[in-house]
Amino acid sequence: MPYLALSGIPVPVSQSSGLRYSPVLLGEKVRTFNGFPRSSVRRKSMSYEGGTGPLPLADAAVLRALIDGEGDSWDFALTMASSRGLWPATSGAPWVVPSGVYDDGYALSLGVTDTVSWATQLGEAWTVAYWARVVDGTGAPWRHYLQRSDGSLSVDAVAPAPEGNAWTFETSLTSAQGLSPAGTTGTVTAGVDGPGRFGRCASITAGGTVRYATQLGTQWTVAYWARLSTSSTWTHYIHRPGLFISRDGVVGNATPNAGALYSSTGNYTQLPGGAVTLLCREGPGGGNPSNVPLLVDDLVVLPYTVPDSWVAPWYARGAPFGLPGTAGLASVDEDGSLTVRHVAAVEGGPANLNNGSIYVSDLVALPYLAPDAWLAPWRDAGAPFGPLPYHRATGTGLHRPALVLGDAGQGEALEWWDGPLRVQGEDFTFTLQEAP
Repeated sequence: MPYLALSGIPVPVSQSSGLRYSPVLLGEKVRTFNGFPRSSVRRKSMSYEGGTGPLPLADAAVLRALIDGEGDSWDFALTMASSRGLWPATSGAPWVVPSGVYDDGYALSLGVTDTVSWATQLGEAWTVAYWARVVDGTGAPWRHYLQRSDGSLSVDAVAPAPEGNAWTFETSLTSAQGLSPAGTTGTVTAGVDGPGRFGRCASITAGGTVRYATQLGTQWTVAYWARLSTSSTWTHYIHRPGLFISRDGVVGNATPNAGALYSSTGNYTQLPGGAVTLLCREGPGGGNPSNVPLLVDDLVVLPYTVPDSWVAPWYARGAPFGLPGTAGLASVDEDGSLTVRHVAAVEGGPANLNNGSIYVSDLVALPYLAPDAWLAPWRDAGAPFGPLPYHRATGTGLHRPALVLGDAGQGEALEWWDGPLRVQGEDFTFTLQEAP
């Protein structure tokens, strides 16, 4: 446990000064006219004073904002208002439920079309964090999400590691997850300005193949957009084991061998070797009488079978497929307003095979960029963040955990050498007032 932490985030305290404890009486102790001592004290609270020690200016600025309690937080206890009284604009039918990530907590429930927005007036730098889980009867766990204005997303304090592979073919035949072809025949080229369905695409000459060692088991999904080079129309294909192909958003409207996915055994329930092979079919029997190249874009391979409910939204998405678990639920617009919405799995939202509701708990919006060092402590805090502008203060330097209101005070400019670099920084004092 750190010496001092605010909402789970460690706060450095100078070893030379440590913390100073100042009792504050809620009431008074006085003497009467005859000299007899009298007390009207109902309770004694503490005021903690300390200093940070030397910090680089950027670190000091973020720590000042943390201590001052900048930002908004939401516990969703019966309302959607923030800790500072911001009320939302809503679309759909979101509501709050007594099922938060922490005991006796609440959560915001988001259905498929639900959206909630607050005029948070966040600037260019911001951090949004929250706990979320899918409520679809599968027992999905709560996960901690942290999104930042630099575009980064962490899930449970690490970068997302979604199941599956996705290929854009913009510049190479390698997936975004690093899977390269295990073999090709004919001429297979990436970065073809076909144009692709979304930017550039891949081209496979007639009779050619590209094979990926995806190691699929009995449950899998393979999807892609394809067209012959002489056609102007892209067609979307979704292959699943033992099922007819779902083409252009319609479930089961083509035979399993009608697309570019090739099985050397003719078995489309268990792909040979668990590998994915794409083939540009030849001749009239293959629907390619002129033997022209096949263009392929937005190839996706998943190690599970997606439900029918994904078929139409996937086709209608109008953008490359986002592997489930690679996108957050929050966004901030140019006016600094925060929006939280149900993000479908085909958009990169949480893996949600049944399109169930998503619960959001302990939502926090900060007008600054939280550093990487905060990710794990925030996830492991074990209690809600805030409620801002207050913090839950804990640590070995305190007599007891307390709800405090912080004030970052006077600082002193410093410079020092860090190897060959000259660092500009400061140390500053702060005060934490315990709330009753």
